[in-house]
Amino acid sequence: MPLLDFFFPGLAPATSSAWPLLTGVPSIYGRLLCICGLLLLFGKYASEYFGKLLETYFTSKIEVPYSDEAYDMLIFWVCSQPFARSARTSLAMVDLKSSRRSNGRESHANKKSLHYSPCNGRSYFWHKRHLFVFERKRNQGELGFTREEACISYFGRNPNVLRELLDECRRYYLGLVKNKTCVFEHEGDRWKPSKSRNKRDMSTVIINKKLKEMLLGDVAEFLDPKTRTWYSTRGLPYQRGYLLYGPPGTGKSSLSLSIAGQFDLDVYVLTMSSLNDHNLKTLFAELPQHCIVLLEDVDATGVHRTQDSKADASQSLGQNGSPRMSANGKVSLSTLLNVLDGLASPEGRVLIMTTNHIERLDPALIRPGRVDMKVEFHLAEEDMISQLFFFVYDPHSKTVISGDDSKEELPQLAQEFVAKVPKLEFSPAEIMSLLLANKQSPRHAIASVDTWMERIREERRKFTRTNSWALDDNDGL
Repeated sequence: MPLLDFFFPGLAPATSSAWPLLTGVPSIYGRLLCICGLLLLFGKYASEYFGKLLETYFTSKIEVPYSDEAYDMLIFWVCSQPFARSARTSLAMVDLKSSRRSNGRESHANKKSLHYSPCNGRSYFWHKRHLFVFERKRNQGELGFTREEACISYFGRNPNVLRELLDECRRYYLGLVKNKTCVFEHEGDRWKPSKSRNKRDMSTVIINKKLKEMLLGDVAEFLDPKTRTWYSTRGLPYQRGYLLYGPPGTGKSSLSLSIAGQFDLDVYVLTMSSLNDHNLKTLFAELPQHCIVLLEDVDATGVHRTQDSKADASQSLGQNGSPRMSANGKVSLSTLLNVLDGLASPEGRVLIMTTNHIERLDPALIRPGRVDMKVEFHLAEEDMISQLFFFVYDPHSKTVISGDDSKEELPQLAQEFVAKVPKLEFSPAEIMSLLLANKQSPRHAIASVDTWMERIREERRKFTRTNSWALDDNDGL
């Protein structure tokens, strides 16, 4: 019995209590029943023991964290394999990305097709003459959130086999996101891939040409490997920051995404309203070396100019002078400043902040060193209005222009349109909305300018009155 307990802990007490029954019960049926029970018990312990022995000494295993992009690489590859379609336990989701279209319209039969992936169990499959095991579980994580865990193993002791498989998953994933810009958002203090957008060509972003060339040239020079060496030899932090400011609808966000596509960079979007000091520090520490950190509408995040900088500094310190979270549980200004240019800020990152009201920002946030270039975006002037017109009514495209319009008349029609639209009064987004509403006929667009201008101006007057009433109510509180 002691030898049996050495190999199968806990089995000896059960067998010792059943041994008198085997020797003292005269009935053959009783002995047979006890023997069958012992065999089942022995089989249970033996299977667990040999299973752990096999997993410990004769298999290789790689675990993939849910919060890492490698998790998506593995899951996308697994879902493309035949064994995934035969899994007995699957997770079903609506696949909005692979809808098929016919004649520009989505086929009713293929509308909201379902996407299946193995879940809560093990799946065995052969790949390149090796037997692999894919395991995926869904557990209840912190604060009630569902967290997933995935791992892949194979029967063998060479870990390079698993690494080659994951490299195949990586190549498959990169093929899916080719010509796309990967956007990451945060869940708590972890980055998670959010969506992949088609790369937007820089020619489709209608802003001042000189401004665009200057900004692209500066980003290209910064990302040049020679520039990194230049910064390193002088002991300077290899980082770059831009502030894009101007009225809404002037192309700040569009230009940010186009820059990411132009230089094949991933975009990490920060939503300051849902963060605290600890989460912000952790997120910046986990940024890759080459990426774009996008902080949109920074003036609306609560990071404003303070009236008393000393008071602000004292409020950001807790007992013994240690940093503490702001009173409302949000990000404090001191923490934001530290992560932008502190030791935890990653090398090679490009920070882009956008704002509609630069006057509301604290000077410490946009001082040189944190913001290397401030770029002002203006309302549409003559050249931009002309670019927008030819962007919609491209004379070299195959788009059919209805009515009596002809592509030969486009230059003259563009001059008429530019002459009717006031300069530096409307944003490119507002002008684009007019052109898109009349995309089949440039003459209709020209004829609609007066009505459109009156409507936009009336909307602005209503918005101004609403804001003034809100300010009066606040003054009376």
